[in-house]
Amino acid sequence: MHKKKIFKRPTLDQIKSIHYSLIQDEGQKYSELPKEKEHLILSALEGIDHGFGNTEFYPTVCDKAIHILRSIQSSQAFPDGNKRVALSAFEMFLNMNRSQVSDSITQKEKEEFMLAIANKKIGKKHSVKCCIKALKK
Repeated sequence: MHKKKIFKRPTLDQIKSIHYSLIQDEGQKYSELPKEKEHLILSALEGIDHGFGNTEFYPTVCDKAIHILRSIQSSQAFPDGNKRVALSAFEMFLNMNRSQVSDSITQKEKEEFMLAIANKKIGKKHSVKCCIKALKK
């Protein structure tokens, strides 16, 4: 029997901290995550473990990272900075699980990737393939 790999994931507090830092770094007025929207972020983080029977919906580190990225971005839980938080949470998740985006990928390319996802120019399968190609070898 094959043992399911356990993945580390960011906590709600870590995601809130990312949001705070991003907003402060850009000199914007900070508005915290509304309590009634915390479940949206928790759902994005917990969703990486979902499946049916013995089939995981998100079996690989990239599947899980993309799920977090897409879910946080689309939830629009934060008053501002959802795409930036999603991208940072994506990278945090990868780092926590001993994967990293290659240093050859620029911040501008990461932001363009996030915008392509947000604007539905690339779907889930293609975004997972992009993630796999972007990881350090």
